[in-house]
Amino acid sequence: MFNILREIKHSKELISAKDEIFVGELIRYMYKNGGYLINISSSEHSHNLTFKFKNSKIYKLNVSVERKVDGLASKLIGSQTLLTLEVIKKKELIEPEEVIKMIETDLKNMLKVPLFGQVKIDHDLNYIKARTTYIIDLNKFIHEKEVNKEELEKEIEKIIETLIESLEEV
Repeated sequence: MFNILREIKHSKELISAKDEIFVGELIRYMYKNGGYLINISSSEHSHNLTFKFKNSKIYKLNVSVERKVDGLASKLIGSQTLLTLEVIKKKELIEPEEVIKMIETDLKNMLKVPLFGQVKIDHDLNYIKARTTYIIDLNKFIHEKEVNKEELEKEIEKIIETLIESLEEV
C-alpha cells in the first residue's frame, strides 16, 4: 500500500515538474548552440528566459514557457504548455527607405496574432523581432524516466529557423 501511495505522489510531482525539465533541456540545447542564458524568471506556472548569442544570425532569444494544464487533467489531456519564442536581430537603420519599409511591415503585422506557428514581425529602431506561439504537449518529449532530447531539439530548431527565415525576408 505504501509503495502505491509513493508512486502516486511521484507521478503527481513529475506531472507538475515537466515544464521545469523542459526549461532545463532548453537551456542545455541553447548553450550547446551558442546561446548564453542572461536572464531567467519563474513563477508557479511560468518561466521566462532570455538567451544572448555571439557570432550568430540572431542577437537575443526570449522564451516563455507557461503551463496551462496541471494535476490530474494533464493525465487526461496531456501536459499542455504555451511556448512563446521571440527572436531579436540587431539592425542598424541608415537609409530612409529602410524606415519606410519598417513602418509598412509594422502596419501589416499590427493585427496579427502569433499563434500556431504564425509569425508576427515588429520593429524597434535598432532591432527586428519575430514572435510566435505554440501550444505543445510536453508528454511528447518527457516520459516517465527519460527525455527524448532529439525530438525536443528538432522541435525547437524548427521553430527558431522559422523565426529566423521570417526576419531575413524583412
